[in-house]
Amino acid sequence: MEGGRGVRPVRRVLLAGSAAIALIAPHGGAALADEEGTAGGTGSAYIDSGGNPTAEATNSNGTSGSASTSGAASECTWRLLTADDTKTAMYDANGKRLYSPTGRWYQKICNGSPVEVNGSFAVPESQAVDPVVLAQRARQSVAIPDPPLATSPRADRRLYTRVPTWLWVDPAWWKGYSATAAAGAVSSTVVARPVRAIWTMGDGHQVTCDGPGTVWRSGMSDAQSSCSYLYKNASAGAAGARFTMTVEVQFAVSWTSNAGAGGTLPSVSRSAARPVEVGEIQAVETQ
Repeated sequence: MEGGRGVRPVRRVLLAGSAAIALIAPHGGAALADEEGTAGGTGSAYIDSGGNPTAEATNSNGTSGSASTSGAASECTWRLLTADDTKTAMYDANGKRLYSPTGRWYQKICNGSPVEVNGSFAVPESQAVDPVVLAQRARQSVAIPDPPLATSPRADRRLYTRVPTWLWVDPAWWKGYSATAAAGAVSSTVVARPVRAIWTMGDGHQVTCDGPGTVWRSGMSDAQSSCSYLYKNASAGAAGARFTMTVEVQFAVSWTSNAGAGGTLPSVSRSAARPVEVGEIQAVETQ
């Protein structure tokens, strides 16, 4: 556990309502709370989840424990400050809320007085957790398959100039996708929802559609399509006599946490591509 790496001492506690909000040193220390309790341990150690010392602690001067002015050995114990930091808020000096994976925070008491541990008067049980970091981790892990694109006329056969090409993404795919990242008792969940589809047609043009598009069915008129494109040129002069059609779907990403936080994150996107042949329909003049 790293209680407060290189922390400058901050010696005041702010109270808000019924919960004590500790002002934490700017380098990453921890907070005080008004919940009482004790935990076992000896004078110069952190506490693990079982209440046992796990690592040597130092004060801001780098000396072990908190020696008395008389030079006598210190009598130190660990006190439980709060058992649930979702109810008792803990902040750093910049006003950023912190969480322990277990929800518990401890304070070291030597000779009846609180002492600093690595420059902080409170220590999270295990490394403090930031729900935003968990949300970013969940965003990176959200599983979204590539969009299954479809057209009418069918792209696996031939498209035609001067004939509207219907464009759509499978409606069953067009939905929200979620992922959760957790550290101990704290978790953050992201949901990515599709908002638009950008179709690159391969002939130098694009179409942006605010939705998945409309699935063509027999008997429907071209006016019923919500996403379509009209090719003006055949693909005969393109490489391999094919255009490359691409669809990129952009997702808006939001997140929530069981610690009460939430917000938005940068968007994500998924894309798919396929070659398409575009032919010409020759007009025949009759008399």
